[in-house]
Amino acid sequence: MNITEEELQRIVALAVRKALEEIKGVHGQEEGVSEPPVQYGGSSVQPFSDEELEEAMRLMASNRGKDGEPKVGIFWFDPNKNDLFGVRSHRVSDYVKPNARSEFGCVSCSEMHEDVWKKEYHKQKYKNGGVGPYTGAYEMVPRGRIFYDPRSDEFTIAVGSWIEQYPQAIPLVEEEFNLKDTKHSVKTAWHWDIGQKWI
Repeated sequence: MNITEEELQRIVALAVRKALEEIKGVHGQEEGVSEPPVQYGGSSVQPFSDEELEEAMRLMASNRGKDGEPKVGIFWFDPNKNDLFGVRSHRVSDYVKPNARSEFGCVSCSEMHEDVWKKEYHKQKYKNGGVGPYTGAYEMVPRGRIFYDPRSDEFTIAVGSWIEQYPQAIPLVEEEFNLKDTKHSVKTAWHWDIGQKWI
């Protein structure tokens, strides 16, 4: 008997659901009768319907193996640890659709360094005694952004002049954003210099 991987996933999901129903003692419920949703805060928690679960599984299966695609996004570089942090990355195929034109010519993710820093700073403040990489102002740590130009099929690693002091960050960025096998360049601009922010 030959079954596809998608069919196997659906069978496993249904088997897990059935086992959970038996553990909870909800087997034997009448068809079409469901338990009331459980409330947590302002959200209700309820199970997927069979159709919803099947659709979700198909979507997840369609994304398998795509993590190696080139990505756009933002990052910070920690010179003390020689590593990237605060990375937000998205597959470029999620932004560029066939025959679509970008309003600005190039594309990047929608996250902004300032917004990500604020969110992570507040999370860090209440965890680990406030210890972590999000200390001080977001613009005081080396940072950059990845752009993609669909017209030239080229990626740009946009950084500040800090890259001259820390060139070892370039291979880390290439690896993180899957750029090694793409046409890409590293460009500097004052906006990503240390100490610079929106003015």
